[in-house]
Amino acid sequence: MVAPENQSPLPQFIILVYEREVPDSAAAVSPTVLEAHMRLPHTIAETGGRIVAGHAARNASTGVSIRDNVVSSGSLLEGEQTFAGYFIVEASDFDHAVWIGRMIPTSDGWVEVRPLVTA
Repeated sequence: MVAPENQSPLPQFIILVYEREVPDSAAAVSPTVLEAHMRLPHTIAETGGRIVAGHAARNASTGVSIRDNVVSSGSLLEGEQTFAGYFIVEASDFDHAVWIGRMIPTSDGWVEVRPLVTA
């Protein structure tokens, strides 16, 4: 847990990233998208926001889903896109978080922005 004196006054949001195909490694990402991701922390900081954490996820076939205590291979998400990663960001408000979400580069997908519940 973060000590109160070290907590940011900005609210936090999760930005979920979905792609049609999740690359197996950074080497499989298009150079344009990879370069945009490398610039992202600086670009977001210029707006007054901040990336707190973020990670790419491996392909859904490498994991399992659990529903009603039943384990199934892969994802239970239906459709052409799959979960590809996430960012936790600090932003001044929801509109600012959406603005940041619009900066997230995708190859062939979309992002979803949600406020996080914090105590």
